[in-house]
Amino acid sequence: MATIFQKLGVLLSATLHSIVDRALESNSLGVFDEYIRQAEQSMNLIEDTLVDLKVTVSSLKGKYDRAADEAAKLDLQVDKALQSDKETLAKATMLRMNNQLDIARTYKEQYEKQKQAFETLTEVVQVLTAKVDVLKSQREQVSTMLTLVKSKNIVARSIKDIEKISDSKAAQLVEKVRTELDTADARLEVATSRLSAQVETEIGDAELESQLEERRARLGLS
Repeated sequence: MATIFQKLGVLLSATLHSIVDRALESNSLGVFDEYIRQAEQSMNLIEDTLVDLKVTVSSLKGKYDRAADEAAKLDLQVDKALQSDKETLAKATMLRMNNQLDIARTYKEQYEKQKQAFETLTEVVQVLTAKVDVLKSQREQVSTMLTLVKSKNIVARSIKDIEKISDSKAAQLVEKVRTELDTADARLEVATSRLSAQVETEIGDAELESQLEERRARLGLS
């Protein structure tokens, strides 16, 4: 079974053009509507996770700051002990300082990783929202193109096939849809490509995956 992150990768990498072309090839809005359904379902899961993740990021940042502050205080105490010729105390204090530095380093690594996950997932929602908005705005026009295909009793595998059979009025509609899709795909291309890779390599860790899958199960989602 595909993980939520694999599904996100598929949703992100699918261009708007390819979604419309698949709808035309299948001669049905089913493919079109299924993408919207899957994207909205995934966004709902992510948005719920972002609430928890924001709390985690804030908590880790606080723990890192406190550990770093404690290490800084101990650092001053080491100097003070040495200046007072208290070498044994200086060594003991330095051990405590090194321990606090290790703790601070661990919290910092966790904080930075979770912060990156939060930022990446936030951007994923933004990109998917943009794609869904475009698809919803073009749904009626795509439905019209499907009606045209059926009336001509032909097989269309892409928008280009529709252009070949269109009269002047239909051609304007097809051109408008194609332009809207091209513009949106171009605008989202860089972010989509980067996020598709980041979803797996940066945030696809076991803990976050588990949180999302638990939510899917609770919501009865496949």
